[in-house]
Amino acid sequence: MSASFGGKSPVLRCSRCGTFVDWSEARAQVVCECRGRIDLPPVLVREAGDRDREAALELFRRDFGGTGLVAFGQLMDLDAAPTLVAEMNGEIAGALAYRLVDAGLHLVALATDPMWQRSGVGGHLVAEAELLARRLEIPRVIVSVTNDNLPSLYFYQRRGYYVTEWIANGVAKYSKSDSLVGFAGIRIRDEIRLEKDL
Repeated sequence: MSASFGGKSPVLRCSRCGTFVDWSEARAQVVCECRGRIDLPPVLVREAGDRDREAALELFRRDFGGTGLVAFGQLMDLDAAPTLVAEMNGEIAGALAYRLVDAGLHLVALATDPMWQRSGVGGHLVAEAELLARRLEIPRVIVSVTNDNLPSLYFYQRRGYYVTEWIANGVAKYSKSDSLVGFAGIRIRDEIRLEKDL
């Protein structure tokens, strides 16, 4: 799989036993409030400094297979994107690359270290990006995901994002392969665009 098309590598972690699982073997899980909560260390979110860049890029490489990906009909280089990082226990637990465009603040890529999945890192990063947009008086935040990425669709919609557009073959047309496979073995073809008004 080309690194430029958002393919996920095997870095998901089971929330029950901690076992790492392959992206294609992952399944969505419904969780209610009956399970006890674990006390987690605080999450510190800040703009990535020079010392943080390599750790953030490593998270993107692990999650997306490289530092290039397709969104909104463009190939983007995460090496050049401004990035927020989330720190827990003195280590980089997550990263969010963004860019400013006419349509709003674009969340280009969001990645969490497998050890900190389901600990609120992604939510803290997105909340900080939304605060940044408000400070800059940008009226909306936009993001795109691939059709297979059911966890991301859930994640963003739960935070008030709504689907604005479904681009059929929006990802597949950039690929030299007819068989890009993502979450739960779903074939990656389409781009789904979401936004949130602030």
